[in-house]
Amino acid sequence: MDVSHLAGRRIMIVDDVEDNRVVLDRQLRRAGFETVLCADGMTAVAEVSSNPPDLVILDWMMPGLSGVETLKAMREHLDLHRLPIIMCTARDEESSIGDALEAGANEYVQKPIKMPVLLARVSAQLMRQAAMAALGSVNQDLEALLAQRTRELFASRGKPKD
Repeated sequence: MDVSHLAGRRIMIVDDVEDNRVVLDRQLRRAGFETVLCADGMTAVAEVSSNPPDLVILDWMMPGLSGVETLKAMREHLDLHRLPIIMCTARDEESSIGDALEAGANEYVQKPIKMPVLLARVSAQLMRQAAMAALGSVNQDLEALLAQRTRELFASRGKPKD
């Protein structure tokens, strides 16, 4: 999948297994992304609150703060539209997908991760994020225009009498 139009976007990889982080890091960098690596949930939450990435790839099963607990903590800082989070796990139960989505994940992939699938989901989430930001900007512009036109309308009618 060609993701060159998304080059330079920052993706955080959160996984307690170093080999998993290294493999994803190498593949995502090869695709043109910048990466931030975190070995645990607490570090990831701190990074999201101080310097949010464009997207997070988050392991489900981690010691200490689990992936779901990490996800919930991240959602306290940024919502679904501002920070896409893709949960990854070796668990294959369908209930896990529902649990991840209910906790605030945007997407879910199973391990072993197939890079074409992950890149497609990363691309879709980043494009969705950009579209939501653009929509928010257009909405603000329209609200400002409406307020301006309302003021002009009242000004053209003169001061209301008591």
